[in-house]
Amino acid sequence: MNEVLCMSKRIESKKTAIFKLEPDGFSIHTFELSQKLTKKQYHQMKDNLYHLQEQPGEEQWIYQERKGLHNCIRFRKYGIRTITFEHTKGEDQFDLYYLRMIVNPRVLIEPGCSYLGILPPEESSVKKLQKAFKKRFEGTVFDNDINHYYLSRLDLCTNIRCDNKSLFRELVRVLRKLPTPPKYERRFFSYCKKKSKKEVNKDNKHYLRFCCGTHELVIYDKTYQIREEGLVVDHENLPNGVLRFEIHCEREYMRKIQKKDDELDTLGLLWKMIRESEDRLVGHFTRCFSDTQFMQMGELENRIKQSRFERKNKEIMLDLASRLQRTQSVDKALEKMERKDIDTSSVLDRFAKLEISPIPLRKKFCAESLPGPVELLKYISDGEISVDYMKVKYK
Repeated sequence: MNEVLCMSKRIESKKTAIFKLEPDGFSIHTFELSQKLTKKQYHQMKDNLYHLQEQPGEEQWIYQERKGLHNCIRFRKYGIRTITFEHTKGEDQFDLYYLRMIVNPRVLIEPGCSYLGILPPEESSVKKLQKAFKKRFEGTVFDNDINHYYLSRLDLCTNIRCDNKSLFRELVRVLRKLPTPPKYERRFFSYCKKKSKKEVNKDNKHYLRFCCGTHELVIYDKTYQIREEGLVVDHENLPNGVLRFEIHCEREYMRKIQKKDDELDTLGLLWKMIRESEDRLVGHFTRCFSDTQFMQMGELENRIKQSRFERKNKEIMLDLASRLQRTQSVDKALEKMERKDIDTSSVLDRFAKLEISPIPLRKKFCAESLPGPVELLKYISDGEISVDYMKVKYK
């Protein structure tokens, strides 16, 4: 019996993928409003809500999470994600009572809108927010003047879209290996009753969080989060990939800003943070990470070998890059090297001088390089960032 051998022809074509800023640019996403209550206010407001819930046909939307902490989710679909009543003890052991609201301003202004977008960075957005807040809480137990609350947390953010799924996934993979900046601590999702170990590990592969006392730096796959949490709205076509950069500003962070301008009310502070969001995002990430590109292993080796560093330093750099092909983070790779008494004290600085990341792209990846987080943030406002890659077909 004759055998017919079919040979496929490999065809390569050069393509270009684009990273671009989403239309809302740099702005804010979520913030927390807080208000100090008296003991009487705390109990009256909380008890009134529990009484309303007891009416026929009402579902459970207020519940006790633990002693001294009650959550209300009645207004969640209107952008008020959670309202919390908190009873705690101060440093002097006196009783303290607080009301806290976590607000998605875009959804509050426009219920039912996409969870991908952020608040448009325009002064009119602040006016719309004030009006929507007033209308939403009119006739309720809550104060409907947003300026009677103070900001206890605010998230600065921006979204960067990539039109190529393969490039986007590889960028997310190498980003999660980034080193923890000095004075920061890397935090991970922990196991809980709602998610299995496998699900939590999957979440951690799409999410980077570095914490410092007054703020947190966060990078994550926004499209993954929207799909996993079931936040896709009707008729919404999500892009192949959206990378979100955030700074979570805690109360102390914003108090320092407000002290310089004590005439700022809550809305004034919100507008100031919106105006400064790009400078603050770019500034923090630039100070914490080197402006380097991700390269394929072969190119990394060439750049290192051609550098003017001493032979011993080149060997340490090559060792680190090689380890990062199979190690999950720069931090872990450095720890393993240090346990073998290898001097890693300036190795990352040497990579920064060459403007390359020690984290190699996967073997046979379609592109020779990918932009790092600093490059993406610094230049995305000036226009699209293009990446050349090879598309392979067999005929």
